[in-house]
Amino acid sequence: MDKISFSIVVASKGRVALLADLMKSIQAAREHYGGKCEVLIVDDSEPEECRQIQDACRDYGCLYRYYKEAVSAKRNYGAQQAKHEVILFLDSDCIATEHILERYAEKYNDSKVAAVAGPLEFVGPDTWFWKAIEATPYLTCFYLPKYVPKLEWGVTANFSVRREVFLEVGGFDEGFRRPAGEDVDLGLLIREAGYEINGAPEALVYHSKKTWIPFRSMVRRLKFYGTADCDLIAKHPGRGEIVLPKRTHMYAAYAALLLAAALLSGEWLLLLGIPGIILLENVAGSLLVNRISQEKKASFSQQMMAQFLIHDSESAYLRRCLGTGNFAAIRKQMVYYLGQYNGMLDIGSYNIWVTYGCLALIALLVLFAV
Repeated sequence: MDKISFSIVVASKGRVALLADLMKSIQAAREHYGGKCEVLIVDDSEPEECRQIQDACRDYGCLYRYYKEAVSAKRNYGAQQAKHEVILFLDSDCIATEHILERYAEKYNDSKVAAVAGPLEFVGPDTWFWKAIEATPYLTCFYLPKYVPKLEWGVTANFSVRREVFLEVGGFDEGFRRPAGEDVDLGLLIREAGYEINGAPEALVYHSKKTWIPFRSMVRRLKFYGTADCDLIAKHPGRGEIVLPKRTHMYAAYAALLLAAALLSGEWLLLLGIPGIILLENVAGSLLVNRISQEKKASFSQQMMAQFLIHDSESAYLRRCLGTGNFAAIRKQMVYYLGQYNGMLDIGSYNIWVTYGCLALIALLVLFAV
């Protein structure tokens, strides 16, 4: 029986050193596998970086394609250029393990399986900010293929799919121009078409922390995540679940109550209560989360930063809902995987007590001012 053949597609822009490390790791994986495997680098770097990447492609036996488009369009272009049976998408800031192709090929021996996702392990220094990132829920999806045998989608940093199925469902929706949401959408389309997505626990890649740790980069990433949540609910309405009001919504409510009280009473000092209440709510929320967390890895200050990052994403979600007129989605939460909804209810039940406390404090402030 012939081995499964692979086309590895990597969308890139800059990151020359990281991309060269990835190509080197892929070369080792191809040598271990021994079956047919091509590598397509779809890139739109600046001219000098293009030359360096092309040199690396020659060194490691990769095909270079220049294509100046958003990430989802680059991946579609790479898939259209691909010649082999299975397309494996990897990110340019990752390192493939040497047996990754064997582990993926084992899963495709089952004809029912249309796509397979592998887990990611983040590598690099555990900085103060990284510990704050770990305290957010945004890393969970990267680990799921290690523990869940059947998935609904997979992160494109390490995701494979039969080429014929990829083309059948239309590939990545290029409406997701920012790097967020298009991989979730693809997985849901594959499942809705009646196909199966499996997890391959040992098809591991290592993901560099370097591209996540810069504060501005992470804030920008989470804005993309928040925007994508709204777009995903619009496209897949069944994935949006009504939840208790999000904390960003409550901040707007606190501000409105204190502003109304200031207008009615003429006590403009009440407006100082707006940042005070929000700060107090974050302090209380951080203490509560640390108290109920089963793994207390984050310090109080890191938990405070984690709450800021969550609010950053939620704010982007709210702005997207308002900007697109999708007002019904404002009270919803995108559900990415089984078990998430129960977790949302658990956290919401704790947060509601913090909200009650803040509303009571606002009432006291208003009574005192009047």
